Amino acid sequence: MRWTCAAVLALGVASAANGQVAWVGASWGASWEWQAPTSPNTNFLHSSDGAPAAFVAFPISNDTLFRLQAADLPHVTVIDGVGWPARYRAYTAGIDYLIDDTFGTSLLSAGVGSYKLDLKARRPPAGVEETKLGWYLGLGEWFNLTRRTRVTAEIAMHRTQHAERPQIFTANLGLAFSW
Repeated sequence: MRWTCAAVLALGVASAANGQVAWVGASWGASWEWQAPTSPNTNFLHSSDGAPAAFVAFPISNDTLFRLQAADLPHVTVIDGVGWPARYRAYTAGIDYLIDDTFGTSLLSAGVGSYKLDLKARRPPAGVEETKLGWYLGLGEWFNLTRRTRVTAEIAMHRTQHAERPQIFTANLGLAFSW
């Protein structure tokens, strides 16, 4: 945790020294799970729960951001043959590569983080809710509204190291602000 705080502080100081700005954003979207264990005959199982996310990003260079993100990823886990509604609470750190284009800015994202399984139950079975490492890949487009405001559209694939090895895809729309 100390190293993460030190890295964020160093990136923030470096950004301010270059006259660049940091970004903060929030989004909401939908999710699909690839070959979910609760629906073996369906390739993409759509969740009716939303997939919110929030982030803060610090410029490393003119075309690269360091992003810290928190997201909720809906999931149904199988325990003793029964499906339990759950979510993965993801805390990730990653790099965004920015590419200016006709509509705004395209981005390619990749990162790693912790994914905690939280069951939507008053008394979950012992030892089921655990935190494991995972990673994500994403693409997106940031559309310019004003000089410091963007509408964000991003899709991402998350993969965790939990026993079921879930692959969760998200599609989110949101807003990002710079300061």
